Amino acid sequence: MTEKQETAYQVLARKYRPETFADLIGQDAMVRTLKNAFAADRIAQAFIMTGIRGVGKTTTARIIAKGLNCIGPDGKGGPTTEPCGTC
Repeated sequence: MTEKQETAYQVLARKYRPETFADLIGQDAMVRTLKNAFAADRIAQAFIMTGIRGVGKTTTARIIAKGLNCIGPDGKGGPTTEPCGTC
């Protein structure tokens, strides 16, 4: 068994991790606040997320990062609440 077998196994938490703000469940107030901040172009320089394990802190941080870094398929976009996922 010198050859390694590559498997497509992925942990369920990563396989079904939400990719957009619309996919987040149970975080309506936070999603609304963040969408309003993005729409008004008043995005804070830092976000503090607290809570017990499993409430979505890392997932939310990843979605915020995608939205802030998304430049769109044309390369001219800015921060958005609907990241394209291609850039």
